[in-house]
Amino acid sequence: MKSEAITLYKEDVLHLGEMVARTVSEMARLLRKESGASLSLIEDQEESINQLYQDIEEKCLDLLLEKDLLAAKEIRTLVGGTLISAKLERMADHANRVARIASWAKEDEVTVPPELPDMAEAIHKILQDVLLSFLTDAADKMQMILHRDKEIDYLDAVLSKRLLADLGVQSGEEAHMTAQFLFCTRFLERMGDLCTSVGKRTYFIVTGTRLKAAGQKIGS
Repeated sequence: MKSEAITLYKEDVLHLGEMVARTVSEMARLLRKESGASLSLIEDQEESINQLYQDIEEKCLDLLLEKDLLAAKEIRTLVGGTLISAKLERMADHANRVARIASWAKEDEVTVPPELPDMAEAIHKILQDVLLSFLTDAADKMQMILHRDKEIDYLDAVLSKRLLADLGVQSGEEAHMTAQFLFCTRFLERMGDLCTSVGKRTYFIVTGTRLKAAGQKIGS
């Protein structure tokens, strides 16, 4: 019964991750101004994501308070799953903010810097990979996954530098939208960091050891 309860708990964390992945995917579609991309889909999911996160936290506490002794990995799964859920919920909040800015750009027919949808796509792929690793306990794949966060950091650095330079010579509405895109780069960079954090937490759940740095080899 204890094992079944932890499996169901883990499935809830994965379901939360899948909802956040849908939010990130729709955010990327909005940044690319794809036909049918919808801000309302993201906003409609926000309350469900927040509620599921709270349910996961409560379920974790209930299982930890039960009298049955838990194995070390089961404890790591419960506590780590709650921490992962918090990071996923925060990621969805950032995606919501970016999606709103993308929606404004679409309404005002403002060109979105191409680096933003590229960052969004990279985040979506990393998120899918870390969720798969959480599902399958694939700790050996984590180093490769985390290395891909460097792509997001690079795009953030390139775009931020260009937007700041543009901001220095712009005025009025143009400068306002450039500032909004700067916020987008920051939100997306933070989402990449959260994916990395989820990956490191997953590695710890599976192995019981910590993956401290991007340059550290698996098993070292």
